[in-house]
Amino acid sequence: MAQKKSAETVTGRFVAHPDGYGFVIAEDPPLEQDVFVPPNKVGSAVDGDTVRVRLVPSRRPRKRKGQSSLEGEIFAIVSRGRETIVGKLFRYQQGIYVAPLDERYRYTVRLIDEQAKKIEDGMIVVVSIVIHPGPNQRPQGKVREVLGDPDDPEIQYKIVCHTYEIPLEFPKEVLQEAELVEEPDEKGIQKRKDFRKLLTVTIDGETSRDFDDAISIEKLKNGHFRLWVHIADVSHYVRPDTPLDREALLRGTSVYFPDRAVPMLPEKLSNQVCSLNPKVDRLTMSAVMEVDGQGQVTNAEFFRSVICSDERMTYSAVNKILIDQDQALRGRYKPLLESFGWMLELSRILRAMRVRRGAIDFDLPEAEVEYDDKGEIADIVRSERNEAHRIIEELMLLANETVAQHLAGREIPSIYRVHEDPDPAKVEAFLELATEFGYSLKQNQDGRYSSRAFQKLMVQMRGKPEQKFLSYLMLRSFKQAQYTEVNQGHFGLASACYTHFTSPIRRYPDLIVHRLLKMAIDRKTSGRTAEGLYGRLPEIAGRSSERERKAVVAEREIMRWIMARFMADRLGDEYDAFIIGVKRNGFFVELLDHFVEGFVPVETIWDDFYVLNQRHHCLIGETTKKVYRIGDRLRVRVDKVNPHRHLIDFSPVISAKRSRRNAKRSRRKRKR
Repeated sequence: MAQKKSAETVTGRFVAHPDGYGFVIAEDPPLEQDVFVPPNKVGSAVDGDTVRVRLVPSRRPRKRKGQSSLEGEIFAIVSRGRETIVGKLFRYQQGIYVAPLDERYRYTVRLIDEQAKKIEDGMIVVVSIVIHPGPNQRPQGKVREVLGDPDDPEIQYKIVCHTYEIPLEFPKEVLQEAELVEEPDEKGIQKRKDFRKLLTVTIDGETSRDFDDAISIEKLKNGHFRLWVHIADVSHYVRPDTPLDREALLRGTSVYFPDRAVPMLPEKLSNQVCSLNPKVDRLTMSAVMEVDGQGQVTNAEFFRSVICSDERMTYSAVNKILIDQDQALRGRYKPLLESFGWMLELSRILRAMRVRRGAIDFDLPEAEVEYDDKGEIADIVRSERNEAHRIIEELMLLANETVAQHLAGREIPSIYRVHEDPDPAKVEAFLELATEFGYSLKQNQDGRYSSRAFQKLMVQMRGKPEQKFLSYLMLRSFKQAQYTEVNQGHFGLASACYTHFTSPIRRYPDLIVHRLLKMAIDRKTSGRTAEGLYGRLPEIAGRSSERERKAVVAEREIMRWIMARFMADRLGDEYDAFIIGVKRNGFFVELLDHFVEGFVPVETIWDDFYVLNQRHHCLIGETTKKVYRIGDRLRVRVDKVNPHRHLIDFSPVISAKRSRRNAKRSRRKRKR
C-alpha cells in the first residue's frame, strides 16, 4: 500500500501512552502503519477517541525496521471513546476532583454534582463525563457510582470490571427469564437423536463448573475413528432477541479471574441446565465425525441430541491414567480406559496432521494462582499443559473446523474465527531482534511468511532462554485473531476455514453458530428469520471481537494485581530470576520460584552506568563492560511494590566486592 503524502489527513482511533504521546490506528483510509502523535500534537484527545490527524514529516529517527515512519497532528475529534472514568476522589482548594486510575487519561476531572460533597476523600468512584476536555477546558463530570475504599480487597475487581465494561450483576428481567428455564423432559427429548446410551465423558479443570463439551469415541473395523463431540445446546434455551439473548450479546464472553468468574449467562443456565453435568440428561448439539488415520474427516453429520454424561473427569486424572499409568485411577475408571486410549491415539494423529499443515504451537505457560484453605494466595505457579489438555484441544479444533467447513460448503453465511497473515513489515521488525540470537525465517516467493516457517522457528527456540521473550515479540508481530462474517482463514492454525462452535455457554459467537447450524439441519437457510440473522452477523462479529479483547485485558490486569499483592508481603526477600526483556531504563525479570514478573530499573544497578545496546538488545556497563541480556540468570531483591498500579520493582543483588568507584567514574565521564 502506498504511503500517504504529508499533506493528507486520516481518521482513526487514538491509542494513548501514559507518557503523553500516542498512535492513531488509521481506519479511513486504512494504512499499513500506525501514525505516531508526539505529546505536543495530541491536543485534547484522550485514549479511545476517534480523531482526525494531519500527516506531517516525521522527525523521529527510525530505530528499527517496521517502526512507524508516519507522524501526525490531531486537529479534530470525531467522537469520544470514553463516557465514564474510574478514579480516586480528592479535594483541592474549593473544588472536588477525581484523579483517573488509568494513566492514559491525562486529565483530572472536576466534579460538579452535589453528591460529590458527601463522599470522603480517597474513595474510588465512577464518573460520567459531562464536559469533555478541550482547549483551555478541564473535563467536568458527575459521580455515577461509589465503588468503595481503595484498601477494600474487592475494590480491584470492581475497578477492572467498570474500566472494561464488564457487568457484575444481571438485570432483573434477565434473571427472571433464566428462572423460568426448566430441566429437559421426555417430551422435549423425543425429536432429538438419543445418545444417552453412548459412553460419554467430560474432561475439564479441577475448579470448572460450566461444562460445554463432552466426548464419545469408538474405533471402527476399518481403522478409522468415530468421534462424537457433544456441545451444550444453549440456543435451545436462549432464544433470539429475548432479555437473555440481548444480555449475552452485551457481555459477549465470560470473564475468568483466578478466584471467580463473571459469566455470560446467569448461573441457572451456565452451571446448571446447560452444563453437561454427569448422570443427568442434557440437551446438546452433536457433531459426529468419522476420521481416518491421517486425521482427515471422511464423513460428518450434525444433530440436535440428548446425552447423559457418565463421568466428570479432570485433566490431571486423565493424564495420570494415560501417561503416569496410575493403577488406582485405572482401576477406578476401568470402563473408560479403552475410550481414553482411543482419544489419545486420535489426538496425536490430529496433532501430526496440523503440524504437517504448518500450525503454530506457542505452548507458553500461564500463571496459575494457588489458594490456601482461607482463600489467601499461597503461590503463583506456571500452569502445565498435559496430554489430557492436548486431547481436548485437538478434538475441539476438529469440531470447530468441521462445522465451519459444513456451513461454508453450503454457502450459508456464518461467523468465522479468522487470523490474517502477519504484516511483513512487523515480521521484519521481529526478525531484526531474532537474528541477534541466530534465528531466521524464510520468505515465500511473494515476499510473505508462511505459518510453517514460524512453526519451524518455534521448534528451534524451544527450551532456550530467549524463547519466552521472542515468542512474545513474535505474537506481537501477528495480527489479532477476531470474529468476522467473511472467511479469511486462520494463519496460526494453518486452517482455511475455522469457527467457534464448542463453547456456547461462555462465548456468544458459538451461540450464533449453533443457530446457523440448526438452520442448515432444518433446511431453513432462507426466509425472513434467516435473512434477519445474516444481516446482523457483521455487527455481532465486531461486538464479539471487542468484548473478547476487553476480557483478555481485564484478566491480565487482575493477574498483575494478584502478583503485586503476593509480592507486597515479601519486601526485601531475595529470589533467583532470569531476564525476559530489556529496555533503555532497565530490564524485566521472571522469578524461578514463583511465576511472577517484575522490573529492574537501571538506576538500581549501582556498580556501573549501564547503556542500552539497541542492536544486541542488552545493557552494557560503561566501565566494567558487564552485560545484562535476555536469558541471563541473576539474584534479585524485592524493592518496591504498588498493588494499586500493579507494579513490582526489583533490584539486583550485587556483591559488595564490586566497587562503586566504577559507577562514579563512569558518571563523571558522561558529564564531561
